[in-house]
Amino acid sequence: MPQVSSGLHICVPSILVMRAYILSFFQDETNRTFFEPLAKHYSLKFLSDFQDVAGLNQLDPNFVGMIDQVVCSRGRVFVGTYFSSFSAYIGRMRGYHGTSNKLMFYGQRDRKYETHTWSYPHSSYSAREYPTGWNGIDGDTEPSEVDFF
Repeated sequence: MPQVSSGLHICVPSILVMRAYILSFFQDETNRTFFEPLAKHYSLKFLSDFQDVAGLNQLDPNFVGMIDQVVCSRGRVFVGTYFSSFSAYIGRMRGYHGTSNKLMFYGQRDRKYETHTWSYPHSSYSAREYPTGWNGIDGDTEPSEVDFF
């Protein structure tokens, strides 16, 4: 894995090292120099890069977060923040789309692979989404670990 700053290093899943990816960032950080260590190894894109072509500069700024979520939900890999309802909702939308939970990660080292195993909802319900939110929602049976894999 490319050596990048310690905070960003743990966020980049090893799956990205094996392929040439464009990394897209949807975040509150406005100082792009923060991302320079990653820019040495990957092509980076930010929502603001599409302001003109997508007409985002004419959009009500209150809608930008929703656009971020829709775009992130359709990415091949998503790295979010544990205890973020914003990231959790992206995880749920990815589940609705049928995207594998093994392509979602959390930036915190101890939670990085949290979505890679089956778990029933438990305390801190808003910390993340659970596969019971999208597995089996159209059927009459309770979702289980069998449905997850």
